[in-house]
Amino acid sequence: MPALPAGIAGQRLAWEACSTEDAGRAGATLRRDADCAWLTVPVDYSAPDGQSIRIRLARVRAAGAQRLGPLVFNPGGPGEAGAAMVAGGVFEATSRVMGRYDLVGFDPRGIGRSAPLKCPQGAGGDLIPRTREQVEAEFKAAAEQGEDCRKAGGALLAHMDTVSVARDLDVLRAALGESRLHYLGISYGTYLGQHYAHLFPGRVGRFVLDGVVDPGTDLTQTARNDVTSLDDSFASYARACAALHCPLGRTPGEIVARTTAFVRDLDAHPVPAPEGGRLTTGLAVQGIRAPLYRSDRWPDLTRALLDAMAGRPGALIGLALEQVQVQAETSEGSEKAGSGGRAPVDPTMARNAVDCLDKPGPRSAAELLADLGEFERTSPLFGATVATAMFHCAAWPLAPTGRAEPLAAPGAPAMVLVSWAVDPATPLSNAETVRGNLGTASLVVRGGTGHSAYASGSDCTDGAVDAFLVGGRLPPPKAECSA
Repeated sequence: MPALPAGIAGQRLAWEACSTEDAGRAGATLRRDADCAWLTVPVDYSAPDGQSIRIRLARVRAAGAQRLGPLVFNPGGPGEAGAAMVAGGVFEATSRVMGRYDLVGFDPRGIGRSAPLKCPQGAGGDLIPRTREQVEAEFKAAAEQGEDCRKAGGALLAHMDTVSVARDLDVLRAALGESRLHYLGISYGTYLGQHYAHLFPGRVGRFVLDGVVDPGTDLTQTARNDVTSLDDSFASYARACAALHCPLGRTPGEIVARTTAFVRDLDAHPVPAPEGGRLTTGLAVQGIRAPLYRSDRWPDLTRALLDAMAGRPGALIGLALEQVQVQAETSEGSEKAGSGGRAPVDPTMARNAVDCLDKPGPRSAAELLADLGEFERTSPLFGATVATAMFHCAAWPLAPTGRAEPLAAPGAPAMVLVSWAVDPATPLSNAETVRGNLGTASLVVRGGTGHSAYASGSDCTDGAVDAFLVGGRLPPPKAECSA
């Protein structure tokens, strides 16, 4: 890889007061102790003297006097704006870590305030395509939206891959004046962290990877794992619901069967919403999926399902749209529909731009049709919706540049991996696989069901991670914590 220009390699950050838009989502309050900066990086690291973009950063300085330096944070996605989450106080580490580290968040390239990708919304349908004609029509719509996104994204679209983001991280490390990077990555942030460690093992400091992604799976296998994780997580929800004499069913099996029958029937008989729109199979699955990430949201899911089954779909639609709304509110480029005569922007396309470059997957309508059948047989509740999500990458105008392969980090210091026992997005088996790839990592397993186990209420989990981040003490090879 060519050497970076001196102006990029030797830059130092000019921290200043954040602006209100740095808080990201609507209603978020800007932290008074946050400051912000810009980092300049090349669009294309193979031609670093060419076009450059600016990456938005936010920092909350350590509260105590005995600082250990910066702890760089990535919240996942891909597509989450980490600078906004820090500046707006949406994420904090534990008080022990916040007392010793400057927490630094960044908006990855193409996301948030970092040269945001502004792809127009597509014309795809909202029903699960099941016939060859429907699949071909959906593939065509995805290809058209991908081409519109290519035109809107310009040169950056071909360089939103995770390897490029990992190289941005190393520019950030140098700009922070650090010889090693201390890093906390959640979900997709663990994939980014593994790429960084693979590329720069000698610059790895204390790394915590929470909700671990397995880089050795392609898009199809990742989707298969997603289906298994979602089924396991919904089974956990159903068991908890039945134990509380849930109105959805007397037993976990009844709850799963009733929910599955209701959801599968929605494409044939969508439930109209009072404000317009309708509840379809895909939208219902999205609404079910969102609260599975946090068990304290399970009562919301029960009420939403009961309402939807009674013809009142508003709450379940609201759950489905939560994440899309967050992505829209944290994106500087999320113009309202029709504003200034422009087509409305699709805030979900930044994630596709990353995923479609990172991993190979199906590239034809015929492959997608076969996958739909396989996935629906495997999981009647979640399978078809998860398989349909592969349409964007199958029809993406740029071929993937990444590979599905294990990532080792020879010579890097041992890391700490964290996982829930049951995770709807990143199964425990991922963390076990990655620990084998890395060779020397410790694994902290939090009992129960959820996604992102650190700094969310488990003294055992937090204690193990904090002892590593603050004192450098590794947990046992596998540490078990209760929920």
